[in-house]
Amino acid sequence: MKYMRKFSVLILLTAFVLSTYAEDKVSRILDKNDELTLYPMNHTGKYVASIAPSYPVRVECKATYKRNGKSAADIANILTDISSIKGTQYYSQSKKEVTTLFTDAYTVDHPRHANRIEDHSFNGTLPMGIDIYGMLEDSRFKDNVYQFSYLFDENHITLKITNMDNLKYGPIKAIETHCFLVLMDIVLTDDEIQVYNAGFCKPAVLPSFMEKRVNSAITNRMDALYGWFEKGITDR
Repeated sequence: MKYMRKFSVLILLTAFVLSTYAEDKVSRILDKNDELTLYPMNHTGKYVASIAPSYPVRVECKATYKRNGKSAADIANILTDISSIKGTQYYSQSKKEVTTLFTDAYTVDHPRHANRIEDHSFNGTLPMGIDIYGMLEDSRFKDNVYQFSYLFDENHITLKITNMDNLKYGPIKAIETHCFLVLMDIVLTDDEIQVYNAGFCKPAVLPSFMEKRVNSAITNRMDALYGWFEKGITDR
């Protein structure tokens, strides 16, 4: 898609900044007929490949980091530390500067009640899986609840993030519920943390003058959520 090419400079710039953390990192923006190439064809990869054609906005990346003694529980606790998303930054095309994207973030008890609770953490053995909900306040879409779904296996973690609210660009509905999706697959080897990430979105029907702004906002959020995780595994 032509409008997707317009975001390549933004994604590549962000990838360059983040690559200082990674030993090896590759990022791709997928055009209309492109197929995913970075995900391994494990269970998660097959699922990601099966749903990718349904989404017009698609990005993917893979990266490798030094493990530095981190356990699966250490990685899991980074991924469930929703409050740490607060302050995550991105490069704003409109402002031409790096600025804060997520101005607040915290775990909530239910997608509708949305009462603030403590972030979830693990001690010892990880469960097979868990779902938690996070309230993310960002500079464009304001307050919205997202579902964070985790699957745990020995040295393997999968995270799926999806929106539980309609995301609105001012008064205009930009993305309907469950139409923004980030899938992260993390494999721990003896020395490395291998991460595969894909972001998908199906925007609502929009006036033509809104498409560029909304799709830029979408790719910003996909990349910022990955940047949050990347910062977590490299800072701790």
